[in-house]
Amino acid sequence: MMPVVRISDAAFSSLKNIATWLDVGTPAQTIDRLVHNEMERLGLERDSEEGSGFKDGKGDDVLTFEKAPSLTFTRILSTTIDRQNLNKPNWKRLLLEVIHKVHAKGIEGERLVRELHVPAKTGRYEGKGYKYYTTLEISVQGQSASDAWREIYRLAEKHGIRVELEFQWRNDDKAEHPNRIGRLQAGG
Repeated sequence: MMPVVRISDAAFSSLKNIATWLDVGTPAQTIDRLVHNEMERLGLERDSEEGSGFKDGKGDDVLTFEKAPSLTFTRILSTTIDRQNLNKPNWKRLLLEVIHKVHAKGIEGERLVRELHVPAKTGRYEGKGYKYYTTLEISVQGQSASDAWREIYRLAEKHGIRVELEFQWRNDDKAEHPNRIGRLQAGG
């Protein structure tokens, strides 16, 4: 179990501001980066980087996968589609953005529904986990993270849509790599 540290609201707000400048996603990653930078400045070495979530591109703690691991108990930290950042990403939103990219290539209506390997219907249908998307004029059923990634990957590879993302497993014993950060990419 990870320790809990209580900080003032002002310090938390400052951490969120610093996160933007350090290009990290969470206050915890901001603290990891600040601690790492200060230890480096002082010439100190950490006994182990295990579980820190710190990533600097050198000896980073990020697990990179060619084939997707179990994505159960994960959340997306950051993602780009065709090198454009996706704000407030989650698995559902990422899948829909990729479907929008396919739609933008002129694949619409029944043809778009047939293109998808997830449950989808033309027109408005909102039962059994489906949600209607006005801009697509189709209804798409919700997916697990693993099923969403499988379809994102397939569509990205088929249509040359570049998708890159970092995600984190939640602190849960059932997660494949609790608290660890992973990286996936597809297409383009």
